[in-house]
Amino acid sequence: MKLITKNSFLKLLFLSFLVFSSCSDDEDQNIFDQTPSERVDQAINELQELLLAQPNGYKAVYFTKNDERGGFTTFMQFNADGTVRQTSDFNDDIDLQNSSYEVRLGTSIELVFTTRNHITKGTDPTAITEVINGFPTGLGFFGTSVFQFFSNDNGVLTFRDIRNSDTALMVLYPTNFTDFDTESISAVNQLRNQIPRIAEPELYQVFEIENANGGIKYDMLYNETRRFTNLSGFSETEIINLTFGVAYTEEGITISPALEFEGVSYSDFIYDETTERFVSTVDGTTASIYYSNAPAFINPNDLIELEELGPTGFLYRRSLGDNPLTSGSHDDMLAQIEANLGAAFGSTWQVAQYQLSIDFESDDCDTFLFVQIVRADGAAFNLFYCFLRGDISDGRLFLTYDGPGGGASGQVEPLILPLIEFFATPNGLTFARHGAFSSDTFNFSNPSGSFTNSDSGIRVYGLFFG
Repeated sequence: MKLITKNSFLKLLFLSFLVFSSCSDDEDQNIFDQTPSERVDQAINELQELLLAQPNGYKAVYFTKNDERGGFTTFMQFNADGTVRQTSDFNDDIDLQNSSYEVRLGTSIELVFTTRNHITKGTDPTAITEVINGFPTGLGFFGTSVFQFFSNDNGVLTFRDIRNSDTALMVLYPTNFTDFDTESISAVNQLRNQIPRIAEPELYQVFEIENANGGIKYDMLYNETRRFTNLSGFSETEIINLTFGVAYTEEGITISPALEFEGVSYSDFIYDETTERFVSTVDGTTASIYYSNAPAFINPNDLIELEELGPTGFLYRRSLGDNPLTSGSHDDMLAQIEANLGAAFGSTWQVAQYQLSIDFESDDCDTFLFVQIVRADGAAFNLFYCFLRGDISDGRLFLTYDGPGGGASGQVEPLILPLIEFFATPNGLTFARHGAFSSDTFNFSNPSGSFTNSDSGIRVYGLFFG
């Protein structure tokens, strides 16, 4: 049996409506007092009039595919000559641009942007480019330039994306501006002010819901490039994984699809300058997004799997590229070590890589830290530092430092002590698995993970081998 999609059904319904209405001229005149073509022309004219009814334009919030991407905002001023003036928060290019549009009959009454402008950035496959296995790869936002008119709710116009009708939506709100050119640019700058507030990779992001029953906390991982969020949490019986797209607003952010918890739906979040949180308050309950030194959720299976991997090696290597799970404070720590080396030995130094070899069975320096430092002339020096075997307790990994190995390790030990203390923190390391290794440069099948110092909040992401 052939299934009829939602779009196909709407098209068939519209065509059958036209056929029915044209079967009898007498009946047509009695029921509608208009021919089918006249009714189509009227619907087109009504939408055209709605677009022109706001001389200072609309604010269009467009989620292109909310199961994989977030949304962006475009300010649009429609003109009777078929041109439209636009700016958006899609990227740093916010200059006002003119382009063409038309209202026409397609599968239904449609708004079509016929030449390039800010709204069509969502159709560009190179709008998001990520380096995959060393090659820049265009991913885009999966958007369209053709929108089906869906509804008019007291001047708020809703359109469906013909490409992703179930996961995409564009809503036009009257701006109520008095000067479109000046106020639209100001509004876009205000929208983009939200980016560093939600895209700071330094600490853990937490999504917390508080209600009369106590609530729940999720670890939140926000991808700024895709404007997309992954949540992970734990209920009494199962691990929970949720996703949603993000669009910036003048006051904070809005998410799609809305997150529902115990019958309450959260979608609009206001940024609180005092608490530095995005907050949504609904029916006496609160959902908030904020940063923390520690993860909200520690998957107990991650440390179990780490122990089952052993003996194993964890590798951080700069040449493997960057991942936002490595905190900026980690990079600051390496910069301090390099400054220490320069002050002690002259020249310029780099911590090229380090490896933590973990053995849960042996105490004889089978758990050790290997560090490679490289001088400006290319000379590389390998250093070794011993730990007692790893112990897991209360959801954390505890390593006890046991001194330097041979060679120059002892001489250099005071200079790289911050890295040694990162792994030998008294309150242990929290650990999380993150699937296959991925960075802005490479993707590998090796399992990846992150270690976080429970005292400082410094976090490093790397891969496992051997």
